Amino acid sequence: MQYQIMHRNTRIALADDDCITQIIVPALCPACFVIGMPLRRWLDDRMVDTHRSHSRRLFKALRMRANADIAELIVVGHGISITDNWWIQRIDEGCNYQSLKQYNEELADIALYGASDSQKGDISGYRELGTVGSFEKSWRFVDGAWYMYKQGSTLELISEYYAYQFLKAMGVLTAEYRIHRTQSAETGLEFVCIVTKDFTDNAAVDFEPFCNYYSDREEPDYILARLPEKLHSGYVRMLFYDALLFNGDRHNQNVGFLRNSDTGEIQGLAPYFDFNLSLAAVGIPRIDAEKGNVFTQDILKNNICCAVLKKQLPERHMVQQAIAAATMKTKDAFPDEPFRYTLFEDYILQTFDYFSAHL
Repeated sequence: MQYQIMHRNTRIALADDDCITQIIVPALCPACFVIGMPLRRWLDDRMVDTHRSHSRRLFKALRMRANADIAELIVVGHGISITDNWWIQRIDEGCNYQSLKQYNEELADIALYGASDSQKGDISGYRELGTVGSFEKSWRFVDGAWYMYKQGSTLELISEYYAYQFLKAMGVLTAEYRIHRTQSAETGLEFVCIVTKDFTDNAAVDFEPFCNYYSDREEPDYILARLPEKLHSGYVRMLFYDALLFNGDRHNQNVGFLRNSDTGEIQGLAPYFDFNLSLAAVGIPRIDAEKGNVFTQDILKNNICCAVLKKQLPERHMVQQAIAAATMKTKDAFPDEPFRYTLFEDYILQTFDYFSAHL
């Protein structure tokens, strides 16, 4: 089978079932594209995690096999993602890109909840196959914008929302988050999830993850040696705030660049996002007063990181104010949860003090 890879309505590359066969518009291609690159490598990074229980229900609704081959993935999902403009179709197809990205509430319900009240069986529009990640989630179109709705445990929801409020109070460029609650008419139970606004404004720019540039190499030494120098400070600050927020889930799919969707030029780093495995989500955050922890060690052993933080370390009183604001906002969002926020407050301040003492 022969395929054409598109950026909006422009054909930018050709492929067959195995690999990329021709580059037509290099400036608009994903950074990983080279002739001979396995096509599946690119598509896998744009594909729903099939280990999610609701993804299996989504596949059933889409009449797909659980072990779908590449031809089936393309003909059903077309490699569509909400946060960029790349997609793929057979060479003999004439699909309408905007139609492929139309909101389908029924499929969004199935991807998020596992079921939908609608019985229409409509599978047109965006099919949620490009909604990557290991948590149950879906993209929903609300008031003219896309929002990611994501499930999580109470600790995961509290941790991610607290991280957002702290970063917001620190003036950091971060994705917007809010808590969403609904009540099931059938069971009477409340359903809580966290909602993130699409920071590409419906792909007005293209978000491209680090994995397209650096594969699975996530070490700061490796990335900083290859990252444009003008982006060093933004990347180092992200590592710093990940350390303050005990965030060990900064893999190369949840950090990336924003690219000009007309020229392909890198405009800067994307806003920081994805903190649902930070703070207390995976255990009690701890730091040794003498040795630090794995986050501080990775940063302090890198000369570029140290140089950036020596110049840009925030004032301690700003961190204290941000901690107080995050605690207040998160308590307001979870008024019935008797969570001990001192676990977050103490860890963040102790980690900041460790950096202050060792830079």
